[in-house]
Amino acid sequence: SFTEERETMPHFYGVLGIATDADRAQVKTAFRKMAKSCHPDLRGGDEQRFKDISLAYATLVHPARRAAYDAQRARGARRRFAAAAATMSASFALTVGSGVAVAGWLLGA
Repeated sequence: SFTEERETMPHFYGVLGIATDADRAQVKTAFRKMAKSCHPDLRGGDEQRFKDISLAYATLVHPARRAAYDAQRARGARRRFAAAAATMSASFALTVGSGVAVAGWLLGA
């Protein structure tokens, strides 16, 4: 399901606070900046957040891993879009069908 997919695949660009077209230098800069603020050895550090940004960095800085990650996210987006389109289609059909029934009732058909 959508929720399970989101839990298993974090949005690494969001984790690092960068655009999806960020280059390697931007990925590295974002990681270093965030690592300084949440490293678990520092006061106020957050171990889980540091693990998240480390994983995001390790994925996005490596060209092959990044390509695989981007492809996987694109497949997930297409599945979510298809599911949303099916839901909207069913909702539209129900709405139109209900409207026709009400119109027929109002017109005494």
